[in-house]
Amino acid sequence: MNLIVGATGSLGGRITRGLLAQGKAVRILARRNPLSEELARQGRANTVQSLERASAQSVYGDLKDRASLETAVRGIDTIIATATARGSEDTVPAVDLHGMLDLIGAARMAGVKRFIYTFIYVSVKGHPLPLFDINATCEAALEQSGMEYTILWPVVFMEIWIGMVVGMPLMAQQLVTLIGQGDHRMVSEADVAAFALAAVDNPRAANQRISIGGPASYTWAEIVDRVGRAMGVQLPVQDLPLGSEVPLLPPEAGNLLNGMETFETFVEMEETAAAYGVKLTTLDEYIQGTFVVSQATR
Repeated sequence: MNLIVGATGSLGGRITRGLLAQGKAVRILARRNPLSEELARQGRANTVQSLERASAQSVYGDLKDRASLETAVRGIDTIIATATARGSEDTVPAVDLHGMLDLIGAARMAGVKRFIYTFIYVSVKGHPLPLFDINATCEAALEQSGMEYTILWPVVFMEIWIGMVVGMPLMAQQLVTLIGQGDHRMVSEADVAAFALAAVDNPRAANQRISIGGPASYTWAEIVDRVGRAMGVQLPVQDLPLGSEVPLLPPEAGNLLNGMETFETFVEMEETAAAYGVKLTTLDEYIQGTFVVSQATR
């Protein structure tokens, strides 16, 4: 039995459906969260009911409730955790730190064999962005838990960041705002889900950290140019200095966008993708499937 923590999210939902398609037993940690239901209506998340209809077993609980986690992990062989703080009642320390540490502790006490966890790339102790520091704390706890673990370390997702930086201004008919140069090997969420599925029951993935990037690196200016060319338009852009507030983005997202300019992500993926049998999504494939298709259906 596999437990997915974060199944109603976009990534967790992909993993859940992928495991079910393979004929594997799946339990999801579900909670009554109006934000997830609203995001599901927008096609950006999954409802508990839709995953149950796909044959997932649900158990209601919350990362902020240790007792519910102890119930959820009973009889579980593998946990795949993709959850993060979501909703006004959540905070990053409560969910991403204390909640995840409680989940690791409950899993260890219940005899869970394997724990697969997705972190943010370059999560390190002492990082000036709290989430990166918190993730590194959870990583250390997982490594010391005695369970077999796999840490998936993806770079930034195309769907999230290109969607916010380019897609939101397009919908609002405003300038695209760029902070710094960019230059990241962005990865598709679908590819991260594929690596999670490939890690289950895979001896190669045991006690490993798998860095996951896209097939090539692009600057923000190159990304905007490719989106514009695919759509047949020239997108208006404004460049702001590091530390600037970003129009249309909530403060937390703007802070992360600025923080992304403190590092570059050149993750060599040729050998890793081949080893786990994952075909990486290219930037142009993502643009075609997101911006061009959506434009054609309007």
